[in-house]
Amino acid sequence: MKAEKARWESWKIFPWRKMTGKRVLPFKGKVFILFLFFSLLPLFSLGAQVEINWGEESFYSGAEVRVRQGRTYVNVEELFREIGGIVYYSPIMNKINLGFKGTAWVLSLDKGVAVHDGREVPLDGEVFIEGNAPFVSLDLLGQLFSFASSVSSVPSPSLTPSPEPSFSPLPERERDSFFILSGIRFHPYPEEMRTRVTFDFQGGVPSYSYRIDREENRIAVELLNCDWRQPTSSIAVGDGRIDRIEVTKTADGLRVNIWMQNPIQVKEEKKLPGDNPRIYFDLVSLVEARVEASPEVKPTTTPRASPTVKPTPTTPQEASGLSYNEVNTKVVVIDPGHGGNDPGCVYNGYKEKDVVLAISQKVKAALESKGYQVFLTRSQDVYPSLNDRYRVANEHRPFVFLSIHCNASPNPQTTGVEVFVGGVKPRGEGAGDVASRENQLFLKEGSAADANRVGNILSSAYYQSSREVSAELGKIMSEKISSTTGQKNRGLKEAPLVVLDGMYYPACLIEVGFLSNAEEAKKLASSAFQEKIAQAIAQAVDDFSRNPKFKSFLGE
Repeated sequence: MKAEKARWESWKIFPWRKMTGKRVLPFKGKVFILFLFFSLLPLFSLGAQVEINWGEESFYSGAEVRVRQGRTYVNVEELFREIGGIVYYSPIMNKINLGFKGTAWVLSLDKGVAVHDGREVPLDGEVFIEGNAPFVSLDLLGQLFSFASSVSSVPSPSLTPSPEPSFSPLPERERDSFFILSGIRFHPYPEEMRTRVTFDFQGGVPSYSYRIDREENRIAVELLNCDWRQPTSSIAVGDGRIDRIEVTKTADGLRVNIWMQNPIQVKEEKKLPGDNPRIYFDLVSLVEARVEASPEVKPTTTPRASPTVKPTPTTPQEASGLSYNEVNTKVVVIDPGHGGNDPGCVYNGYKEKDVVLAISQKVKAALESKGYQVFLTRSQDVYPSLNDRYRVANEHRPFVFLSIHCNASPNPQTTGVEVFVGGVKPRGEGAGDVASRENQLFLKEGSAADANRVGNILSSAYYQSSREVSAELGKIMSEKISSTTGQKNRGLKEAPLVVLDGMYYPACLIEVGFLSNAEEAKKLASSAFQEKIAQAIAQAVDDFSRNPKFKSFLGE
C-alpha cells in the first residue's frame, strides 16, 4: 500500500507522467537545455536585409546572414552577385576571389590572409564555409572595399503573422487582389550600359513572371493578384535601352510592358520582401552604340574585311563600338592558355601550357588549309599578359576567338570536353573552379586598367552583346570535338572568364580534356590525338561561319 501511495503521489505532482510513461526532466536539465538553446541561437540564419553603402551609392541585398560570437557574416556569393561585383569560390584552390568597382582581393583560406596588390589582411575568423557557401564578415568586407553596411531584420513569415495591408479596401471585383503596385522607379547606369527598373509594392511582393518578346521588342512582366491605383499613362524613360514603361490591368492582376529602344537582356532580377517590398530588374544592352571613326583616320586594311571596317581599336574599351558586320569573316585568333612561368594544370607528368600550344599550332594549320588567316596570342613558351591577348585579338578583329585549355578535377576519373562562354555566374558542373583557375594569374597582374576591367566584369557589355552568338559557337564546338575524338561531351557552360571579357565578337574557352585523368592525359599529349582535336575545332569554326544565327548577326 505504501508503494502504491508513493506512485500515486508522484502522479499527482506530474499528472502527465501517467499518460506518457516518460520520465520527468529534472530542473537542472531544463536549465541546461535553455542555456544550450540560447548559446546556439546566434548560429542560426537571421532573416535580414543587408544595406551596403559605397561612396554615394547604396545597394540592398537579401543575401543570407549569419551571426556568430557577435560577428555578422553574409553569404558573399549572394551579396556580390546582387551588388554587381565579382565572386567565385574555389574549394579546390581553397580561395575566394572578390572584386568590386576596380578593387580585387583574393581570400586565401589556407594561408589565412586576404591579398591585394601586395597588401595582406589577416582573416582571423572573419570567414567560414558552410554547405559549400562562403560567409564573410561585414567588418572584413568594410575593411577590404570601404563598405559601410547595416543589417535590418526581416520577420520570418512562418513565425510572425503577416500584417494587414495598409491600403484601403478594394472594390468588390478586386477583393482577391492582396497587393498594390505603389510605384515604378528606374535608374540608368551609363558606364555599365544597364538600367535598373524597380517595382515597389504595398502588402508584400506578389507572384510574378516575365518574358522577353523579341518580335515586339519588349519585356512583359505579369504581376498576379496585384492592383495599380494610378493612371495607366506611359512612363517615359528614353535612356538608350528603354523607351517607356506601361501598366495595364488583366484578369489575373497587372501586366507591365517595358518597351525597349534597343535589344536588352535581363542581367539580374531579384525579389526583395520585408519592410520595403519590391522587385528589381537589371537590364543590360545587347547592342552597343556605334562609334564613328574620325575622318582623318584611315581604316585598317586586313584580308577580306567588311567595307565598313573602323580604325583598329587598341583596348577593349575602344573596341566597344564594334558590331558584327565589322569583323573579318576569314580571320580567327587562337589563344593557347597559360605559358612561360605559368604552366597551368600539371598532372601525370604533363603541363597544360605545352599541350595547348601544340594543339593550337595544329588548329592554325588546319584552319589555314581551309583558307582562313589565323593569329596566335603566343607561338612559343612565353606568357602574354591579359592586355597582350586582348591586343592580338582586337587588332585583327576576327569573327572567332578561341582560348584553348586543359581541364583538371579532384576526381581522377573525370573526362571529357567542355566549352565555356562568358556569363555573369558560373553555370554547370565545375564552372566555378574553371573560372577561379583560369582567372587566377590575370587577377594578379595588377595594372590599374586591368583592375577596373576586372571590377566591372559582371556588368561588361561583352557578356550580353555577344552572348547568344558565342553560345551557338560553343554548342557547335563541343559537339564536333566530341563526335570526332570520341570524348564525353560535357556540354556548354558559362563562367565569368576574364580572358573573354575584352572580346567583342564570338568567343569561347575550350577545355579539350582532363590532364588529371591519366588515360585522357596520355591521349592529349599524343600528336595523333591532338590532330583529331585540331581538325574538329577547325571544322566547327568553318561550320559556324555558315551558321544561320551567325549570318543574322552579320545582317546577311
